[in-house]
Amino acid sequence: MGFTSDGFPYIGDPDAPVTLVEFTDYLCPFCLRHTSQTMPALLLEYGISGDVNFVFRDFPIDVLHPTAPQGHAASLCVAEQGAVEFWQFHDQLFRAQDQWSELSDPAEFLAQTAADLQLDTVAFEECVESGRTNQIVEDRVAQAELFGFDGTPSFKFVSNDDSATYDLVGAQAVSLFQQWLDALLGGGVPPGAVPSTGLTSESEPTEIEASSFSVDPERQDEYQGFPVGFTEEGWPFIGSPDARVSVFEFTDYLCPFCQRHTNVTMPTLLSEYAAEGEVNFVFRDFPLAGLHPTAPSGHNASLCVAEQGAAFFWAFHDVLFLNQSQWAGLQDSTAYLEQTAQQIGVDIDAYNDCVASGRNAPIVDARVAEGRALGFNGTPSFQLVNNESSDVYDLVGALPLERFQSYLDALLAGEEPPEAAESDEQSSELPFWANSEGLVPDPDRPGYTLAGDPYKGDPKAPLVVIEFGDFQCPSCQRHNLEAQPTIDETFVDQGDIMWVFKNLPLQSHPQAPAAAVAAECAGDQGQFWEMHELLFETLDEWAIPNPDAELSRLARSLPLNQSQFETCLGSRAPLERVLTDLFEARNVIDQTPSFVMIYGGQGRRLEGARSAEDFVAILETQLESAIEIGR
Repeated sequence: MGFTSDGFPYIGDPDAPVTLVEFTDYLCPFCLRHTSQTMPALLLEYGISGDVNFVFRDFPIDVLHPTAPQGHAASLCVAEQGAVEFWQFHDQLFRAQDQWSELSDPAEFLAQTAADLQLDTVAFEECVESGRTNQIVEDRVAQAELFGFDGTPSFKFVSNDDSATYDLVGAQAVSLFQQWLDALLGGGVPPGAVPSTGLTSESEPTEIEASSFSVDPERQDEYQGFPVGFTEEGWPFIGSPDARVSVFEFTDYLCPFCQRHTNVTMPTLLSEYAAEGEVNFVFRDFPLAGLHPTAPSGHNASLCVAEQGAAFFWAFHDVLFLNQSQWAGLQDSTAYLEQTAQQIGVDIDAYNDCVASGRNAPIVDARVAEGRALGFNGTPSFQLVNNESSDVYDLVGALPLERFQSYLDALLAGEEPPEAAESDEQSSELPFWANSEGLVPDPDRPGYTLAGDPYKGDPKAPLVVIEFGDFQCPSCQRHNLEAQPTIDETFVDQGDIMWVFKNLPLQSHPQAPAAAVAAECAGDQGQFWEMHELLFETLDEWAIPNPDAELSRLARSLPLNQSQFETCLGSRAPLERVLTDLFEARNVIDQTPSFVMIYGGQGRRLEGARSAEDFVAILETQLESAIEIGR
């Protein structure tokens, strides 16, 4: 055992033909399972023989395990005393995971662990107090995220003969590791694997995507065959500047719905409308820092790129959306953004001077304020402008292509979009997640609305009820176990009510976010409502410190791909959806359970759990009004 030239601890033969690199988190229960169950078997079979070298890489996911970075920083302090000492400390942190996973400050536990292992405690404490390993941990997290990893444990299998690299995610069965390692040792390719980003000697990922978007510095008036430029206000556009219709998009580089619009819908709109010069598309910065804290840095960087030309801007724009997962979780995206800018061909010195000056930050802030002044509070949001009549129509959300085509075709024909009147009425009263556009079923995700929320019942029902719930809330449990079955039988199953669920885990319930993530992960496999019901039925079983293992056990009672579920449970994507619900509830709902009943373009709030009889009576009255007024 020892350390690689990059400083990463390894165990095994450094000259082994295959290297297995593990990206791990000391407080991740799935990492514990791999370390305690799978790793010993792999070391016995492949490590002792010298066939495989095992390398440890720090990847604490602080949004899931806030104190994990302290453990990783401490282990690097131990590593200063030697490789043997590091692996002893590593093993003990995993063995005692349940002893420190819920500590608000594990410093004392970590110091005691070092003392119990008879380490040089003076040197250990000096290192910890200096904080010199904290930045190393942050840098290693950033490196892991640049590889596209967002959950733990994650692995890279490297054939040292030809540098071929393959990724595997999750605490997989030992048999799968054996299949992959045997294939590589035999000179083959692991079954079902595809080549992935390799590890350079500097331990940085090698990216190739951005370079394919490089543009000619001398041709800044055209991008991918379309005219590009800037409006008088300085907003980037693509399409003819003399187009009859303009589509202004208020967007956030780290918004997954914006990414879907950019990658799925926008290419068709460009080919159908911009190619003929009929429509141009204008970009408006609208990063929601409350949801995506580092998004403003991407918008600031894109304005620095824009200073060098419109074509550079659109290339940078496309890469940021294409590679959203590579920088969405970075605590500091500066290096990633610089690398992307360099790969598309900008003058990197001018770019860095611009970023360092901070001169674009006030511009981005002002543009966000402009978007809010127009009434927008979510992304993506759009204004469609008839440049001949100056009529303006708003759309909100990553709507289906057909909705944009309907609006644009009508505007180009000199007509009012057929859905515009209804849309204008509702958008002024209700947020996207509660209006007629956001409640449309998502064609790409059955059982979910376009706003990203799970629903049951008829989406065309006269009455919509949106429930804000917390899986650890006793009143929510009472509602779902006692009143909801009667409500479903009386209204939802009959097609009278569309029932929508939104997460609102309260700070007083520390395990609620993990349960919400579990429900989201089950939903990815079409089992949201089944997991939703199971969580309320078994609240006392999983509402414990470090609930992930119990949540995984519950999932095994459902028809789920368990490996896929556990990989999801340890990743950021489902947590992002939960945080989106929290953001949308801000200033609207502050207790659970709460219900918003929607009809006639208006929302009516109801708070607290009620008996089935009382709730049915309320819904009967609301349903009568909804049928009379219309949704």
